[in-house]
Amino acid sequence: MPQTPTYGFEFETPQTKPGITLTGDIDGSSPILAEQVETVIAGIDARTTASEGDIAALQAVSPSDTGWIALTTAAAGGYSVTTSLYRQWGPVVSVHIVLTRTGGAFTANSAGNVTDTTMCTINTTTARPSQTTYAAIQCSVTSGTALLNTSGTVVVADLHSTSAINTDDTVRISTTYFVSTFN
Repeated sequence: MPQTPTYGFEFETPQTKPGITLTGDIDGSSPILAEQVETVIAGIDARTTASEGDIAALQAVSPSDTGWIALTTAAAGGYSVTTSLYRQWGPVVSVHIVLTRTGGAFTANSAGNVTDTTMCTINTTTARPSQTTYAAIQCSVTSGTALLNTSGTVVVADLHSTSAINTDDTVRISTTYFVSTFN
């Protein structure tokens, strides 16, 4: 007897005995279609119920969003902290730090390299990256890259070629990264 391609349900054709899939034949030698379908639907129901339980478990531990809150940040010598905020959703943190350069100016060489200098340290340990990450920095008249280390230090790494961060310049650091903690 022919079978459906997915579940293998037997079905009648014009050449088979009429009603055989409904009754299983007079001697019960053929499978009854309704029983085959019932077994498959029971399996689907079991998987659906298990999936609903998994979804409920995920919803119960769904991360919460802290909204923007104060980030405890210590300025390094030559900087002062103007704004320091972070937001955490699950294991993802976004930081927004604004510093003012209070020390002397420093200039990038023609390749954009500068002496790696710590600008600040993130003291909120749960907001520190789980691995060293890069962040874009925007300054009053230039931009570049900073490294955020797992220890919380934020280090200026490079600037545009021959550009400078001058005294009283604003330095903005914004980035998003993963952390070790889940809220």
